[in-house]
Amino acid sequence: MNVAVPDPLQAAIDAELAGAAPGALASAAAALIEHYAHERPSAVTDDSWHAAYLAIRLPATYAAVVAALARVPDARLSTIGSLLDLGAGPGTATWAALRHCDAVTTATLVDRHPTLLAIAGRLAAGAAAGRSVTMTPQVADIGLARDWSSADLVLAAYALAELAPAARAALIASAWQATTQLLVLVEPGTSAGFSHIHEARRALLAADAHLVAPCPHHGPCPIHEGERTDDWCHFSVRVPRTRRHRQLKGGTLGYEDEKFAYLVASRVGVPAAASGRILRHPRVEKGRIALTLCTAEGVAREVVTRRDADAWRTARKVEWGDAWGIARAPDEP
Repeated sequence: MNVAVPDPLQAAIDAELAGAAPGALASAAAALIEHYAHERPSAVTDDSWHAAYLAIRLPATYAAVVAALARVPDARLSTIGSLLDLGAGPGTATWAALRHCDAVTTATLVDRHPTLLAIAGRLAAGAAAGRSVTMTPQVADIGLARDWSSADLVLAAYALAELAPAARAALIASAWQATTQLLVLVEPGTSAGFSHIHEARRALLAADAHLVAPCPHHGPCPIHEGERTDDWCHFSVRVPRTRRHRQLKGGTLGYEDEKFAYLVASRVGVPAAASGRILRHPRVEKGRIALTLCTAEGVAREVVTRRDADAWRTARKVEWGDAWGIARAPDEP
């Protein structure tokens, strides 16, 4: 999947970056890259840091949230009228949700940094692309606050990794309490990021949540709780790079691949789902396509050959992260 920041939003970002000093921006970008590489809690919050985030991290986070929401049936997203973005920063997850949720009229953006919420306000016109959406900023520390206004869709993107274990558990509980329809959590596609998602999965299942994606079942996670303890569940989205993005990251390619882990939970039962989720890039060989799948029975490998014409046609089109297999009732063993 390829996901680019829409032109109106990119133009608003470019306007924010127009006054940034090149040297300070480059230094902040290097520090930000180091921060994400080592999954450290955010510490630097000056203007250069904020500008670096807009230039090199907003596109990747935006793409990851768009990709996660792409796995939710359109019928579920079409009923979303309100958003709550916890740890919103400059509104990244909200802008991604607006791409999928046409009926949204209100969005509450929560962050502990007023400067980031102010940037979100300036980006809003480009992000909303002419739609009438009421944006309400709320200054609060999601690691400390516990009561949120309810919303149809609650989002927390790249937020759990910033919190201590007790605060993570409290945020998951309070976010679910505020959710009237869907809760979406997105984290880095690392072992630690998946661990945070798995922690949320267990807590939400204990709270009677229904899993929409990526899990094709409600049983034990075959990766985290099975024999494959050296592996973790994550997915990938391709992000086009701007010229500034390439320069700040010292890259030569016109794109980068953002790895992410995610979970979508619902208040109500979900429609019939496929029996598996593709966990890796399909391996295409002469006359056969090998798929690695998450299933209720564990991690499985399925090989599709040309002899099965229908399955072959489908297998040639699927990607890492797509659903696969025969539909089943959501809570069927």
